[in-house]
Amino acid sequence: MGTMPLTPADIRNKKFHTVRLRPGYNEEDVDALLDRIEATLVALEGGPRTGPLLTADEIRNSRFRTTRMSPGYREDEVDDFLDLVVADLAGRGLGQPAAPPPLPPRPGQDGPRPPHPGQGTGYADPRRPGPPPGTPADGPRMAPQDIREKRFATTRLTTGYNEQEVDEFLDRAEYTLEVLLQGRPDRATLSSAEVERVQFATTRARPGYDPAQVDHFLDELAEEFRRYEHP
Repeated sequence: MGTMPLTPADIRNKKFHTVRLRPGYNEEDVDALLDRIEATLVALEGGPRTGPLLTADEIRNSRFRTTRMSPGYREDEVDDFLDLVVADLAGRGLGQPAAPPPLPPRPGQDGPRPPHPGQGTGYADPRRPGPPPGTPADGPRMAPQDIREKRFATTRLTTGYNEQEVDEFLDRAEYTLEVLLQGRPDRATLSSAEVERVQFATTRARPGYDPAQVDHFLDELAEEFRRYEHP
């Protein structure tokens, strides 16, 4: 397509190869983002506007669930195409997103905490009149920082959970809790049911996270997500 601006048809007709025996991007997640990109381009061309316009930064910070042993889009192909979309939207003046609503303060927290890269500011704002819609009435019990700073004991002589898989899953969980606290459940990439069903590869004769500790924390995490799903 060279330097020609992207069109809605370019997005609608884009196809990616699928993989099965190595990690890939969840097809539904990618397709949902492409639908929003197409809608943005339609609006930019003077067509009907069906929602907020996507920005280059929002696409750059998008995250997809990964697949294992089931079909998924090739990650490099998706990433390369989204780089084109990012450049296109930035060239049209859609570089920076509007500031997201601030997170409510964490209990006992006097000031703002540093942002997590690529996931919004996450600053507490004492001027905010109340929590975002969808926040449990009794307030959050867990903060994204609790997930980010969670540590588990490691095992060597007994079975443990694959550390990389657990860490990647917790990255998604942290992002999900971040957007839930911002009152943006439409951007969540995990549900309580998915937290309850997740399974990790196990390790033997090499370091792995203590399964009992991980399972206990996942129970707490699922319960926290459930409070936003059924306030």
